[in-house]
Amino acid sequence: MKKTIIALATVALLSTGVSMAQRTYNPSANRNPAPYSNTNPGSRYDDVKEDIKIDRLDAIVNLSRKQEKELKRIEDRYDTRENISLQRRNPKMYQRLQVQKQNEMLDVLNKSQLQKWIAFQQSNRSNRGPVYGRR
Repeated sequence: MKKTIIALATVALLSTGVSMAQRTYNPSANRNPAPYSNTNPGSRYDDVKEDIKIDRLDAIVNLSRKQEKELKRIEDRYDTRENISLQRRNPKMYQRLQVQKQNEMLDVLNKSQLQKWIAFQQSNRSNRGPVYGRR
């Protein structure tokens, strides 16, 4: 009788000890700040989105190669700043950075390109149709 009680107590202690020794689930332990794309091993998914935006701008205003490179440099420069502002959860800083980035990107364009871009934006605003309710 003593042996069975001691055996059951030993099994109970060992099973609770083993269950407590397991690690907890932590989904954010090995996450990267931005997912990587499959196209280039060193580029981020964010870069693909930025390239699409720059390509759309190029289709509208006919950017030169030098202007495209400068826009990509501006995007890359602001990426880390935006990530820091998002990590700090500071929306005012993020909005300020967005405005600064937009102004720098518009400074790259010459006068005729800027006029084309503003005309494109104005034409898109009139196509939205009626807006109902508060937004």
